[in-house]
Amino acid sequence: MTKVAILYYKKEFKQSKIAEKLGISRPKVSRLLAKAREKGIVKIEILSPVSDNSYLESELAQKFKLKEFKIVDMTDEEPEAERKKAAAQAALEFLQRITAGSESIGVSAGTTIHFLAKLAQFDSKNDYKIIPIIGALKDTGKSYNANEIAALLAENLGGTSLLLNAPAFVKNSKTAAFFRNEDRIRKIFNYYDNLDLVLLGIGNAEKEHPLISGHLNEEELADFKELQACGSIASIFFNDSGEILEPSFKDRIISISAEKLQKVEFKVGVALGEHKKEAVLAALQSQLINVLVTDSSMAEWLKKQ
Repeated sequence: MTKVAILYYKKEFKQSKIAEKLGISRPKVSRLLAKAREKGIVKIEILSPVSDNSYLESELAQKFKLKEFKIVDMTDEEPEAERKKAAAQAALEFLQRITAGSESIGVSAGTTIHFLAKLAQFDSKNDYKIIPIIGALKDTGKSYNANEIAALLAENLGGTSLLLNAPAFVKNSKTAAFFRNEDRIRKIFNYYDNLDLVLLGIGNAEKEHPLISGHLNEEELADFKELQACGSIASIFFNDSGEILEPSFKDRIISISAEKLQKVEFKVGVALGEHKKEAVLAALQSQLINVLVTDSSMAEWLKKQ
């Protein structure tokens, strides 16, 4: 255990290199590093003051049965881009704190998760595997798709990324089945059983949702409206009680399933803004997230619910 810690923290060996040198598996290296921290062989000191929000964070984590609740000290009155950047940085710090550098990390689409990938700083010790959990959304002219985010995060943080070479939404269930049965895509879907952590944007379930806009006919839109969807995560829709919904077009979506997402140990939701309050509250009841990073305005509103 000590030898592994010295090679990783002092000599800055990658975990894959340590595994090869010592003749053990890479997951075992990761477990030994975690145990070294637990036993006090390795101590990590963070030189920052305790957040004034620590009590409220603890209160909200307990209220919503979360592993952690993180508040960034910004309100709705401040520029949205700055708030997203601060939330992304907080989520990134959480990721780096609870992982050892070799875990499998899933990423959804979204602007805030894209901010996180941009902010990540390279560490030669890292050997993460970054995996998109949803196919490509329609072209918006911006690189906020999960594939682009996975590639950017792997490049900036250290590790490798996989490519989910399929659209998020296809014409019919037969086409979706064809994509899922393709070898390279099936390989990625198999990774969904072993994700250690996922980074998730939380969206509204509105007519302008990128999965809905321009894809559904009037009958399908009417059926979807009857479901009274409140929010979405990786194109998994839920109502205001957090109940997972099954829209008529569910079989046409290429993404991780709700069942597999719920089984991931760390599900980190990142969301802020007045327009997302109801969606975030519903997400907290859906079991699709168990860590939330948000701003002060959202936290104060959630406290009152």
